[in-house]
Amino acid sequence: MKDAKAAPEKQNPCPFCGSSLPDGAAFCPRCARSIRPRERQKALRPLRKKVLQLTALLTAAAAVAGAIWLYVRPQTVEGEGGVDYTDQDGSYQVIMARSDGTYEPQKEFHQSAEQGQEYRTPLCITFYDSATGENVSHAMRSKIEYATVAIEPLEQTDRPWQNTEPAYNNARPMCALTTFLNFWLESGDARLTWTLHMKNGDTLRMHTQLFIEEIPTVHYHPDTTPMHTIEELQELIDRISATVPKDTIVYIHLPAVTYDGGLSINNRPVNLLGSEEGRTVFTGNTQIVIDGGFISYFDNLDFLGDGIGIGLSASARVHLTNCTISGWKTGVLAYGRTWVNAMDCCFKDNQVGFHFNAADSTPTHSTYSNNKFTNNGTGMLLESVPTDISLKFHHSVFTGNGTDIDNRCGQELDISQAIFQ
Repeated sequence: MKDAKAAPEKQNPCPFCGSSLPDGAAFCPRCARSIRPRERQKALRPLRKKVLQLTALLTAAAAVAGAIWLYVRPQTVEGEGGVDYTDQDGSYQVIMARSDGTYEPQKEFHQSAEQGQEYRTPLCITFYDSATGENVSHAMRSKIEYATVAIEPLEQTDRPWQNTEPAYNNARPMCALTTFLNFWLESGDARLTWTLHMKNGDTLRMHTQLFIEEIPTVHYHPDTTPMHTIEELQELIDRISATVPKDTIVYIHLPAVTYDGGLSINNRPVNLLGSEEGRTVFTGNTQIVIDGGFISYFDNLDFLGDGIGIGLSASARVHLTNCTISGWKTGVLAYGRTWVNAMDCCFKDNQVGFHFNAADSTPTHSTYSNNKFTNNGTGMLLESVPTDISLKFHHSVFTGNGTDIDNRCGQELDISQAIFQ
């Protein structure tokens, strides 16, 4: 029996060189080229890498933008009595106080008031360079877009606190802005907020508490206290100055007499009230020399001269109501650091009726209403007035004067309701 021969292995030619290839060969043993067709793989795009790079760029850009925004974004700074403030030019201490020269935040303001009386006090904003302590209010004022003052009473009242529009005041040149607060005892305690809106969008908000305390008063009457001669009146005033505390308001109710000779009021203010039964007359110079303190109120008095001298000279704050000033070289002279106001008064037959020549003082009342300026050489001479607040002459009458108002200092006046004949 013949052996069976094995079936010859199936051969396939190499597609490249023609050599026979075993079945299932992956490459040609002769030319070494690959026989099986390979799937062509596409190159992978580095998408993840690009996404990561883009994410990193966006994150960095956001961080830079955030840093820039944090640097330039409008900020609100708030504090009691003042704030520390930084802008692109430097750092500052901003103080709310009655005037410049105060370096500590004024968190509280205490005022004294008498029943039924109106008062006025300034409130200022001042800037100091934090590094040098230099007053930089002038430069910083140009950075303020506008300012507001809001006063919130702590209890309901019929006479709330009031304030003037915040503005630069030339009597306080070292302060950026000044507002004047008007108040009564009846105004009660309140909370004040001063807001500065800066041109760069920043907001500075400062708060303070306003407290009012009643002022004690004392009255002197002619039926119980000697005051019928100028000597008795001078002795009384000197005794009051020596014995009565300065925080006590003094009222002297005068008799219907004529006081011959001069009167000096020093050291403390007093209120002189003329008789309601007749006129109280002073024929000599009445001089008031007081540094600071309350206002002296003169009511229902006549100051009658003989063509020379000064009727009333004041380097202290005085308010005149229902008074006649006649027959003087100068009827009323306001000089030094003072403010003198007159309402319902008559200035007649003087060389100068009212001479204002004062500086560096707080205006206490800017309305000169219902006065009569008659037959004076000059009705009112304004040589120096310590405020840029307009003086209002509502219903005041000027008649027969050589010059009605000699406004040498260029003071702003409201004469729209005055009468000139």
